[in-house]
Amino acid sequence: MKKSDDRIDVSTLFRLKLGCLTVLLLFVHSALTSLHAQSTSATSNVATITWIVSVPANTPATAKLFLAGNQDEFGPWKPNKFQLNKLTDGTYQAKATFPVGTSIEYKLTRGSWASVEKSSTGAEIQNRTLRVEKDAIVRVEIAAWAIPSKDPVSTATGDLRWKDFDSQTLAGSRRITVWLPPGYRDITNPSIPSETIETPKRYRVVYFLDGQNVFDATRAPFGAEWQADETALRLSQKTPALNLILVAIDNSKERIGEYTTVQDRVGDSLVGGQADKYLTFITQELKPWIDSQFATDPNPESTVIAGSSLGGLFALYALFQQPQTFGNAIAMSPSLFWGNEAMLQSCKRSAIDTWDQPKQKLWIDMGTEEGDTASTQERNVARVQSFVQLLDSNFAKRFDKQLMIAPKAKHNETAWASRLPDALEFIFPPAPAITPPSAAITPSNPTDPHP
Repeated sequence: MKKSDDRIDVSTLFRLKLGCLTVLLLFVHSALTSLHAQSTSATSNVATITWIVSVPANTPATAKLFLAGNQDEFGPWKPNKFQLNKLTDGTYQAKATFPVGTSIEYKLTRGSWASVEKSSTGAEIQNRTLRVEKDAIVRVEIAAWAIPSKDPVSTATGDLRWKDFDSQTLAGSRRITVWLPPGYRDITNPSIPSETIETPKRYRVVYFLDGQNVFDATRAPFGAEWQADETALRLSQKTPALNLILVAIDNSKERIGEYTTVQDRVGDSLVGGQADKYLTFITQELKPWIDSQFATDPNPESTVIAGSSLGGLFALYALFQQPQTFGNAIAMSPSLFWGNEAMLQSCKRSAIDTWDQPKQKLWIDMGTEEGDTASTQERNVARVQSFVQLLDSNFAKRFDKQLMIAPKAKHNETAWASRLPDALEFIFPPAPAITPPSAAITPSNPTDPHP
């Protein structure tokens, strides 16, 4: 009987090895394909934008160009941070990479807001905008420059303190500028002997949004400021004096999101809706620190939140949401159109006025020339009037308010600066003079030998 052979012949062994190798190759191919897909996906989420800028013929040959805008790479909104390179053909070029979907706003400068680009007639132009979709070349032609007659000089006045304030809520920092009134005594300074400090004076506080625009024109993106320091100084010199501490909070590239409660469309993007987080930053991080470092009166009746445009919209929201923090608000030219008039709609739904606390004070205003067209200007005025009517009907017990419709006023810092003194004196009116009682006079008696 023939014995079976347990050995595997060479051809069978070869086929087994070939099969294993095939499986291994398929595995490696699959892994490489997956890595490539991940790499492609990762790189497709960013795009590089290249700017090529042509300048007017009268631009000095030695001129330096900068791009200022709403992204961190550009300051944000610093006129001399992101420099372009000059090419041999006289144009300027720069590149930057951003996540796909980023909405960019920017302008070109020659190093300061006093030399920002202008229209061919020398007029102010709107921010340039683009949405990052893919690698792209953006060609820009500068029509004209705002040529300063002299080097820009800071317009800030008085005792100013600066700090880059770190926020856990915002996962970043914001520059804070504090203006202190004349004669302020720094009671928190350990170098001042305690026995030399009288009963400390406590100051009312105004918190300003868009802090770049509050004190110094050289820091303001449009070259104009609120002149809040000059206004506060004048008020401190009046009789009776109104002494204030002013706190200016710089905005950031997240300004639209942080100043709005709901989303709205800007270009092709839906943005906004982070106001609750920003309000938490101010009320739970910044204000407690300010109150611990400076001689403030922390009570709501002594605390104001002030802003314009979207900042004015946020000031209204803060007044409604945090009455225990803000007893007062200044809302200049508030963007009541935002989110399909979300603020107006919210007030319409609040039909029961159960307020039983001291009244909050609100200054609100609008210029008659705020908008690109006559119809837009009329709608902006109508919105703010409708808002005040809603306050009258639904919140009569809660608010003491003042509405100003400013004739021929535009949507800019110059207009807001002109109205700031009236707004502050409405919030904190001068105390009435106290007339001492007249001394009792006994009429003399001509028959009295001792008159």
